[in-house]
Amino acid sequence: MSEDKRGFFAKIFIALMIFTALVWAWTVAFIISWPWEKNSTWKPEFRVAAVCANKEPCGLAYSELAEAKAKGLYTTLEMPEPAGDIEEAANWLKWKKENGIYEVKASSWHFQTTIRYKVEDDVPVLVEYQDVAAKAFYYGVAAGLFSLIGIYLRKLRN
Repeated sequence: MSEDKRGFFAKIFIALMIFTALVWAWTVAFIISWPWEKNSTWKPEFRVAAVCANKEPCGLAYSELAEAKAKGLYTTLEMPEPAGDIEEAANWLKWKKENGIYEVKASSWHFQTTIRYKVEDDVPVLVEYQDVAAKAFYYGVAAGLFSLIGIYLRKLRN
């Protein structure tokens, strides 16, 4: 077995690159496998896709729906297209409709919330949601650290 002749900083750099790759892989795995919560209770910040008064698609927070409807800011919650997206000030809003159920994903750099709902009598009825925040990244950092420790312990054992 040959001895590793790399310098101290080269070894640290390689360990950091491996750690970065592990954090990325674990975080993506956590985001993909994040559980759906089957709950009919709306959170006020959930974004709903709507057709605004100017006939353009827009997004509204669930807590603002009643006030926006009273002010005439939107006409309907039934989207004319089966899929689309909107760039909002702080995030992206993507929607698609399949079998009468809307799946709306609001995402930014630090969160991703996906909700599934039906529209009954121009009222959204929540089916389920997936609320992924920075917690997935923190879990990814912890899992990456444990994986890196495991890799280096195995390397030391050999």
